[in-house]
This record gives sequence, structure tokens and C-alpha cells, in this order.
Amino acid sequence: MKHQRNSEFPIPIVKEEIGNGKKDSKMTTEKQLNANRLNALQSTGPKTEKGKAIISSNAVKHGIFTKDLIVSSHLGKEDEGEYLEMLTNLIGCLSPQNQMESLLVEKIAIDFWRLRRVVRFEAGSIGKFLEEIFNDFYSHPRKTNQEIDAEIEGKKEYLEWLSSYEKCLKRGEVSFDQPTWEGEDIASDILEDFYLILRSIDSIPYAEKDKLLYGPSNFAKLKEVLGQNGYSSKKEISAKLLELYVKQRQQIEDEIVELQRKRLENIEGDRLNSLLGMIPQEDSTDKILKYERSMQKSIFQNLFLLKKLQRVF
Repeated sequence: MKHQRNSEFPIPIVKEEIGNGKKDSKMTTEKQLNANRLNALQSTGPKTEKGKAIISSNAVKHGIFTKDLIVSSHLGKEDEGEYLEMLTNLIGCLSPQNQMESLLVEKIAIDFWRLRRVVRFEAGSIGKFLEEIFNDFYSHPRKTNQEIDAEIEGKKEYLEWLSSYEKCLKRGEVSFDQPTWEGEDIASDILEDFYLILRSIDSIPYAEKDKLLYGPSNFAKLKEVLGQNGYSSKKEISAKLLELYVKQRQQIEDEIVELQRKRLENIEGDRLNSLLGMIPQEDSTDKILKYERSMQKSIFQNLFLLKKLQRVF
């Protein structure tokens, strides 16, 4: 049966000793032994259910550090079964032959398990950092882009209505004799038109104006006050409304621009949150990297010792 090469642990090249033009038989035998050991290293473990059961019991038998290694508390709780499965697979791959070799394999498993914690810790740091950014960005009430889009749509619809109403005013079609007016395809609240004109008149005393604006609605009284201040005819009222609606149109267009700016700000803020969140907190980065390098170094050192015990080198 051919064994696939494991790229993670390259197979050392076994050089042949040649003396006087002939291969030494003793070295050939050693070469064969080494090749057998290399094949054992490339083994993927037992294939039969019985063999797997034995290996599984070996993992538990040799897992002498499991109780102290696995975090069992609710916060950060780890799955002992996952660790034992990894240990079992490493035993199948590295084929320890005695207690010393088994302890080295378990040490490698422990280091791999701790490396896994580094990844989890880094993910936790990212999550915490993201939460801080998110809380800072949204520390004051902000409209969502869906809310902004709905508001922009409402203002655009009003501008469309205003364009149609302005045309009616210019053509002199609007009547101001009733609280509401309806044309062929448009309607208007004349009472609101009167309030709009009233707010623009500076000659009316503040107390009287305030009473008219916020007191009980009285269409006839409003029309009388407007007539006393130069807006008695349909032409005069229409001209004043056209003047005021120009300013109102500009104000609404500016509000739409501001809403669109806030929408882009939300998108940019979310993008920056995503980018910044990929970086762990600065005070923990160096510790994480040092710990990771330490675990990697320990893994390779134990692999070297294991292979040396198995006379690979």
C-alpha cells in the first residue's frame, strides 16, 4: 500500500553509503528500517473498528493532563471530547511506541489546544473592540439608513406636490374661500397656507400672532388678519405663497442633501468598524503573538524529540 506524503512533516532524504563502488549491506538494512519508521509516521491510524477502539482508549488512557487542561467553567467552557479526538488523531499519525513517546504526543496535543485558545482569544478581543467602536459611533441617537431613505422619499414626494401646486398658483386656479382647495389632480390645505403667510408677517404683535398660530383654528379670523396686512385678494395671496414656497423648496432640498450625507456617513462608519475590528486591542497584540510563537516552538521541539526517539534522524 502506498502512503501519501504528509506535507506538514517532510520526509528526510535517506542517503546511501557507497564504498568501493558497492552498497554496504549493513547501511542498506538501516535504510530499510528507517523507511519502515517513516512509513509509520505517515500512517493515518487504524482502519478497523477494533483498531479505532483501541486507539480511542489509548487517547483516554494517556490523557493524563486532560482534567487540568480543559476549561470546564461556564465562561469559556471547552469541549473535552474535541480535545480527546484531536489527541486520538495525533496518536494515529505519530504512532508513539512507549510511554515517553506517548507523553510527547500529548504535549504536542496540549500545545495545539492552546494555539486554538489563541485564536479564540483573538476573536474575543476583536469582538470587544468592535463593541467599543459600535457604542462610541452610536453613542447618540442615529437614524438607520432605512429610516433616512423613507424620510428622503417623503420629502421628494412633497417637492413633486409643491411643483404641481406652484403651477396652479401661477395660473390663478387656487381659491382661498374655503379651508381646503381641490384641483383636477391636486389638493391643498388653505388653512396651512394662511399659517405660512402669518408667520412671515412681522408687523403683527407677538401675542396676537401666537394666539392665532397655536390657539383654536379660525379660518375666517385668519383670512381677516391677512387682509388687514395686505393679502386680501387671490392674486396677492398667491404671489406671497409662491415667494414663501421658493424658500421652503430650498430648505427641503438642503434637508435631503443632509440626509444623504448622514446616509453615507452610516455606510462609511460601518465600513470603518469592520476594518478596525480586524485588529485586536493594542495592549494584547504583543502578548498574543509571543504566546503563539512559544506554542509553535514547543510543538516543533516535541516533534523533533519524538522523531529522535523513533530514530528518524
